[in-house]
Amino acid sequence: MKRLSSASGLLVLVVAATFGVAALAEEASVYKWVDSQGVPHFSDQPPPGSSAVELAIHYNKTDRAALQARLKAQSELTAASDVRESQESAANAAADADRKKVLAEREAICQAAKDRVAKYNNAQRLYKPGPNGERVYLTSEELDVERANASRAVEQSCSKN
Repeated sequence: MKRLSSASGLLVLVVAATFGVAALAEEASVYKWVDSQGVPHFSDQPPPGSSAVELAIHYNKTDRAALQARLKAQSELTAASDVRESQESAANAAADADRKKVLAEREAICQAAKDRVAKYNNAQRLYKPGPNGERVYLTSEELDVERANASRAVEQSCSKN
């Protein structure tokens, strides 16, 4: 095997670099022409004998650091949005549970008031506990007042306000 001298190695390197730059320049050229049927064509080489026009193509190199920073910021925004949605969902679930609890309590109070009205309307005699634990029976007038109070309690506790 033959070794290359440093001068011939340098020459090979210069020739390769020249062809590489030329190849890049050819890849950057784009030609446009229209065939006989009126169809436009684009190519990196003009066809022989045509009136192809070389198009000026301008491009910017991608700034990888800026792109990565933009993607990271977008990812962080998405993550923050997901956290916020999760928190809102949890808050909505807690509010819904509270609403259901309040409705259940209202329903229980309403049912107790209805039961009291039914008891007062069906009872022949009602009593209150006396100071010594004995029964003190209500008069007809007192019973009517208690029945009216119980009906008002149903209206208040069972209304949809």
